[in-house]
Amino acid sequence: MSIKEAKRFCHRWHYSNIFPPHCMIALGFNDEQGLAGVAIWGWGVRPKHTIKKLFPSLSTTDYWELNRLCCREDKPKNTESWFLARCVKWLKQHHPQKKVLLTWADGIRGKPGYVYQASNWLYGGFITTEIYLTADNEPVHPRLLITRFKTRKMEYCGELGLHKVRGRQFIYLKFLCGNAERKKLLRESKVKWTRDYPKAEDLSWVIVTAGEVSRATRDAPSIQRAGRFRQPAPDLFNAMSQNEKV
Repeated sequence: MSIKEAKRFCHRWHYSNIFPPHCMIALGFNDEQGLAGVAIWGWGVRPKHTIKKLFPSLSTTDYWELNRLCCREDKPKNTESWFLARCVKWLKQHHPQKKVLLTWADGIRGKPGYVYQASNWLYGGFITTEIYLTADNEPVHPRLLITRFKTRKMEYCGELGLHKVRGRQFIYLKFLCGNAERKKLLRESKVKWTRDYPKAEDLSWVIVTAGEVSRATRDAPSIQRAGRFRQPAPDLFNAMSQNEKV
């Protein structure tokens, strides 16, 4: 299926309507009501850096990253893991050069990665990441602040009505290669890959407001869909300048 069609489906059914920059392949399945689920594969923001950090001998040609996995809300709970298993089978057949599949569970949105755990993927730990939220809890990616406003300093974010949320992202892996190469890659990886999976109690957040005031919490922040933070940069900068003059 086309990337455009898959994104259109995600816009309706996925919690996020922002996509990674390198969406390359879209797979989907249908039921009696039509399109029921999609999986978009490609890479994230830094494809080569990501794989080299995990497996120094591999490059971008050796892996896909799962950018989006999304099913209609009326489907049974196990549908995503069922669909994911069929995606893996299809990728093995049609992309035999790929050796590993990667994905991130969005712990900052309260998701430890139960779908990947149910699918028996390997777990490789977590990184701390951050997003910015408007007063209406609309997420703003840090990359947008850099590209549009050239800064992520909290003094400026405060002028924009933003606060920062730090949380965890959990990484998961599925090998597509044979057993001998799998063992070699596990030996060279600096990451400890296990099935000692994270749970809800492993989630945590830090809320940072203007003045770099931080507050740790175990309560998941409310995060809405993106879409309203679209005011042109010059207008926002003018508003900031006016506030500074006052």
